[in-house]
Amino acid sequence: MTRVLHVTESMGSGVLSLVDSISRRQAAEGADVEVVFAARPETPSDEALRARFDDRVVLRRVSTGSRLGDLRALWRAAVSAADRVDAVHAHSSIAGAVVRLALRRRLGAERVFFSPHGFAFLRLDLPAPARGGIRLLERFLARRSTLILTSSSEIAIAERALRPARAHLVQTGIPSASVSSEPRVADADRRPVVGMIGRVVHQKAPWRFAAAARALAERADFVWIGGGSADDERRWFGDAPVRVTGWVSPEELTALIDGMDVLLFPSLWEGMSLSLIQAQAQGIPAVVSDVVGNRDSVEDGVTGFVCTDDDALIAATARLLDDPRLRERMSAAALVWARRALTDDALGRDSLALYRLAVVAEATRTP
Repeated sequence: MTRVLHVTESMGSGVLSLVDSISRRQAAEGADVEVVFAARPETPSDEALRARFDDRVVLRRVSTGSRLGDLRALWRAAVSAADRVDAVHAHSSIAGAVVRLALRRRLGAERVFFSPHGFAFLRLDLPAPARGGIRLLERFLARRSTLILTSSSEIAIAERALRPARAHLVQTGIPSASVSSEPRVADADRRPVVGMIGRVVHQKAPWRFAAAARALAERADFVWIGGGSADDERRWFGDAPVRVTGWVSPEELTALIDGMDVLLFPSLWEGMSLSLIQAQAQGIPAVVSDVVGNRDSVEDGVTGFVCTDDDALIAATARLLDDPRLRERMSAAALVWARRALTDDALGRDSLALYRLAVVAEATRTP
């Protein structure tokens, strides 16, 4: 039996979904899986997490009352697990740094895995010197770990910026059973809806969505699924004709996506957005910014449009609104694409195979 420890300090949003997915798939393959995590404000309660995760996955929250104390607890958890697990897999940049530094002399680099779910040095809300410093740290730490990345774009950036000794691409996404069976049919009697899914934060570029809403208000309704602080919503949406739903349940999210005609996803940086993947899997044509993850989730010109600037985002959205038959063709193509490239059915098997190969590689090189 393969023994795995997952570690994250970002147990919320997309990271939560991906840790849930990989741990669930690995447990189903017979692995012994534990998840150690530090909470953030958006982290669900222990009861909610337990209801969400597979019963076979051990969940352990560390909570010391301070952020620094929590990171120290994650450090200790990684160190204590080094002698009893086959692989330690860190998720998100801060946990990745903590785990790799903690294990640099305690566990072979082959068996220390890291998934950034969006490299921090791509964050445009950080000043350039900070991004440069993070990139240098990531390059150093890449020598002491094995990268598990989730898109071809992320692999390309890692190879160019970090020159890692070990990097692997593993497909993530949603269960194939969640992909819609039938493409969408345009309803000429209903006013089209353009949606976006995510928190109202700088990363998601809400001002771009607001600009599209102002430009195309006569052609469609605009709905932002998610929410943010009241100040951010006022600052970025202002008088734009955008309805902000606030937080919604998974069931409500599915229903709201079904009510869309176009997804406008204009984020500044991403990892591999499960919200975008879900929309494609429900047959929603997508207009996305040309960043890591987005360009890997949408087939440009086939299941949506990948756009390089703000004007192109608005023009592509207008094109889809004006052409119901194009929306129908892209909806059908999105379902084919999702079944082929956006499912996580093999995630447990493929990730465990990498862990097992790492154990063999370490044993082979150990005198």
